[in-house]
Amino acid sequence: MKRRILTVDDQKLSCDHLRQILEPEGYEVEAAYDGATALEMLRDRVFDLVITDLKMPDMSGSELLDNLRSRRVPVGVVVVSAYGDASEALQIMKAGADDFLRKPCEPEHLRLVVERTLERRGLIDELTKLRDELRGSYSFHTMVSQNPKMRRIFDLIQQVGPVDSTVLIQGETGTGKELVAQALHAVNTRRKGKFVALNCAVLNDALLESELFGYERGAFTGAEKRKIGRFEKAHGGTLLLDEIGDISPAMQVKLLRVLQTGTLERVGGVEPIKVDVRIIAATHKRLEDEVKAGRFRPDLYYRLKVVTIDIPPLRDRKEDVPLLAMNFVEKHVSATNPVAEIDYGAMQALLNHQWPGNVRELENAIKAAVAMTDGSVLHRDDLPETVAPRIAAGPAGPDPIDIETTLPDLIDDLVGQVEREYFQRVLSEYNGNVARCARHSGLSRRSVSQKLQKYGLERQSFKKPKFD
Repeated sequence: MKRRILTVDDQKLSCDHLRQILEPEGYEVEAAYDGATALEMLRDRVFDLVITDLKMPDMSGSELLDNLRSRRVPVGVVVVSAYGDASEALQIMKAGADDFLRKPCEPEHLRLVVERTLERRGLIDELTKLRDELRGSYSFHTMVSQNPKMRRIFDLIQQVGPVDSTVLIQGETGTGKELVAQALHAVNTRRKGKFVALNCAVLNDALLESELFGYERGAFTGAEKRKIGRFEKAHGGTLLLDEIGDISPAMQVKLLRVLQTGTLERVGGVEPIKVDVRIIAATHKRLEDEVKAGRFRPDLYYRLKVVTIDIPPLRDRKEDVPLLAMNFVEKHVSATNPVAEIDYGAMQALLNHQWPGNVRELENAIKAAVAMTDGSVLHRDDLPETVAPRIAAGPAGPDPIDIETTLPDLIDDLVGQVEREYFQRVLSEYNGNVARCARHSGLSRRSVSQKLQKYGLERQSFKKPKFD
């Protein structure tokens, strides 16, 4: 199926020039001679790319771009102009253009930009599809995922959620253990009761005991009135004991007693209090290993692990990164930060990052990027540097000039550094395609292959992950 391109320019000769370059490449090219006509054509028919002049009467190219992006029309936009400097080009790109070209367009460069833009728009179209499906087949309560392991967890929640079995949730920090606990509560008959959570790792034994069981007035210095503990607050509902693997052996004994008897005593109290609470425990540790090491009581472990849910880290479900990223963009956009898209470079940086902080780190990165961007498109440089490291302009190291090295050897070393970095970036841009890398760099395919062999660059390692 031919890709359709709409050229927009008040000069018919300019549109004809673009048609002559692009139609032999297999594209279907149509023309509009003003912005209003272009909008009508885009309403009536589907186009993959718009190439618009910047300076036009009635409606400028930047106004056309703003109109398309505000309406979220799924089309690539390349702006061309015989005028404008680098700062204006930067503003156009930040407003949502996919590229900016100077007139007259050099045919080979135009072909390359069109090909690259259509490839990038393919990714954006996939992200748009994912965004539209966020509330459909990929969503479950407040979570989204297309990963098979996560989908099985969603099924397990539906299966065990309605019963009152104790559930142990294990997973690295930031994987969403509390969201799973909330989903278990939401599908249970106790959902009308309270969902109460407590992070056990941040409290010492005395404070933890007071928080869990409460205390009576005068139980200790400063206890001026009775305090109701988390168990009592969660009566008839669900209590999440987060990071339970970090509690002391002494607290393990007290907690086990409550789970066995269903009763507790407030600190300083003598009357047993009956509580009806569903317990969900969560930990970033492997409790089985803690039991083997003698740090966790086996009787408490077996009482907690009636049902176990293991949440995979984000690095093991990279296909969820675009889905989650778009979800977090929608969550954190505002009138002052109306981000509608994540561009190709930013998404590649998100996919390449290993996410040691998991989903929580991804959300924080997107939240920061949305606050940083000043347009409708989130770019790579908007992301935190820990996620998208900035590429240095020159050779690495504090001083690349080593006067102990002969000049020819020094020049060879510096050229090698530049060439290796150059081919890494171009290969990444073109998905490891050597032919397109050669065309971009102005070298023959044979020369590029020799360079890759010289620098130990495997083109397969630059293949981008698929989303389906």
